[in-house]
Amino acid sequence: MAGRLITLIFAISLLSVCPLTPAGAIPITVSFTAVSFTEFEESPPGPPTDPVTGSIVYDAASTTSNINALTSINLTIAGHTYLLSEVGFTSPFGINQSIFGLLNGAFIFNGTNDFDIRWNGTTLSPFNFLYAASSTPGIFLSSTFTQFSVTAAAAVPEPSSLALLAAGVAALCAFLPFARRRSIDNPFAPA
Repeated sequence: MAGRLITLIFAISLLSVCPLTPAGAIPITVSFTAVSFTEFEESPPGPPTDPVTGSIVYDAASTTSNINALTSINLTIAGHTYLLSEVGFTSPFGINQSIFGLLNGAFIFNGTNDFDIRWNGTTLSPFNFLYAASSTPGIFLSSTFTQFSVTAAAAVPEPSSLALLAAGVAALCAFLPFARRRSIDNPFAPA
């Protein structure tokens, strides 16, 4: 009986530190490099930035879950560095996830600093990257990515989980002397 109780306490302690599913949102990072931009609307002299490289961090339950909130952005296109306050999302957008500049809502207009990146929310494969820049007329589109990843940060146990682990270990340590004494005092007691 004591052995089973010890095993149960150990299992509960282990599950509290290594949960099977995250309890809340975790940081997810989308990193990308889009290349070979073409003009979506005819406009010389061509794309001002090619390739476009950046990363966006958002909160979600997992890499394939809907976006809860954006937390940071590292993206500069044609000299414009985007701030978090300039970026929004639609999740889901059909089968895709979409993160975009908020200047014109979910639309991009010629001659404005705006962008839209989309990827399949299930397969995590990139769909396209579309942008416009105030310095150059035109809207530029790419469906070619030399690098694209959607990765989750390692889940960190919550303080309550660590407290539960500590309580389990303390109970285990307190119970062990009694279990040993019982087996010495009564060697015929069931295990």
